[in-house]
Amino acid sequence: MEWIRSPEEKDGYMFDFMSFHKAIDVVLVITIIQMIPMLVMAWSAVVALYGGTKKRIIPGPECMKKTNHFAVIVCAHNEETSLPYLLHSIEKQNYPKDKYHVYLMADHCTDGTAAIGQNLDFVTVYEREDGPTNGKGDVLKWGLEKIFSEDTNHEIDAIAVFDADNVAKEDFLWEMNLKLNDGNQIVQGNRLGGQPYRSIVTKWYTIYWAAYTTCFSYVREKLGLSVFLTGTGFAVDALILRQEGWHTETITEDVEFSIQNIEKGRRVAFCYDAVCYDEQPYQVGVMFNQLARWTTGGYQVLNRHFKGMISKKNPIRKAQRWDTLMLLLMGPCSWISAVISLINAWIMLWNLPLIYSLPAALFGLVGTIALYLGILFSTGFNQIRRRRIGVIPFLTFPFFLLVYMLCSVKTCFFPTKKWKTIKHEALDAPQD
Repeated sequence: MEWIRSPEEKDGYMFDFMSFHKAIDVVLVITIIQMIPMLVMAWSAVVALYGGTKKRIIPGPECMKKTNHFAVIVCAHNEETSLPYLLHSIEKQNYPKDKYHVYLMADHCTDGTAAIGQNLDFVTVYEREDGPTNGKGDVLKWGLEKIFSEDTNHEIDAIAVFDADNVAKEDFLWEMNLKLNDGNQIVQGNRLGGQPYRSIVTKWYTIYWAAYTTCFSYVREKLGLSVFLTGTGFAVDALILRQEGWHTETITEDVEFSIQNIEKGRRVAFCYDAVCYDEQPYQVGVMFNQLARWTTGGYQVLNRHFKGMISKKNPIRKAQRWDTLMLLLMGPCSWISAVISLINAWIMLWNLPLIYSLPAALFGLVGTIALYLGILFSTGFNQIRRRRIGVIPFLTFPFFLLVYMLCSVKTCFFPTKKWKTIKHEALDAPQD
């Protein structure tokens, strides 16, 4: 039996149709192959569902006995517009004022960024005028060396890191303090989208970060697994950085630092209550540049640490090793699976009755429903005003994921080679 629309139609195409049975065999083989990358997504889905059923563990009262001294690092390149909002939020922290101090790393600035910090008593400004401009990793390495060279009495207990376009909730340092006192050495805060309702692009980012922190970081914290640092709003035990320094080389220094420490048997914890708002790109072109940098960095980290993740010599729990590996593989596996799905769909549509496409269509429908349930729950859980986001950004959010996937495809073959600065134009406090 052959599924051919008509003899006339067949003659009009430049390829031969498969026989019915041959098409079935090919589809089955391709489906089996597709299951390999799909296992990565299935792992994350299982972790999200299982972690969602676990009870959240809240630090006990004994964690309040110590008040850590924080060195708050702010990395800034020409950020005179957005920096005042962050410094104001840090100044208003309900944390003992003598227990934290801000160190502003003004990196190759040509505007008034450094001057803003110099006018504030709780800020020390380090101006970096030499050295490479390959991203935040170089700035952190340079800045930490200067801070520790001056902290001769080892008064600093922890390092907190922010980007200049952030705004921290007033209890951010208190929540980080509790989490560090609970035995965690590296803690990622709850990074949410700033200026969430500015444009459809910022609304997509708001949905993305709400889903990421809830369905990836929060569930792993409840399962005792490690999360990844997300670039800002995190804290590290000063002893680690004092002894080992900061040595990252990729353009996603946050993920690389996370993997470096996971390989040493450490866990990156997540603190849901330590909230900071991070201003997001509001233009499509800037969104493409940022996503391309993220995906390029993901490939760089995967290339450097794949062997370490599968090695049994590292002091890593088996579940932690595989979970970290699955997270690193998610980017490439998502688009590989999508390409295989398109090939399969093409074969089925041209060679088989439409009813044979029904299982794949139902599977896609279930996946879409799960996606929307996840983002609706995540935005509500993080107290995002869904009415202000509107229906269209929710409906078009898969387009954001498609762009992310296309950037992953592009950078797999044509990686981003240079850090592209994102200009921030804060019009109001980023969380409003």
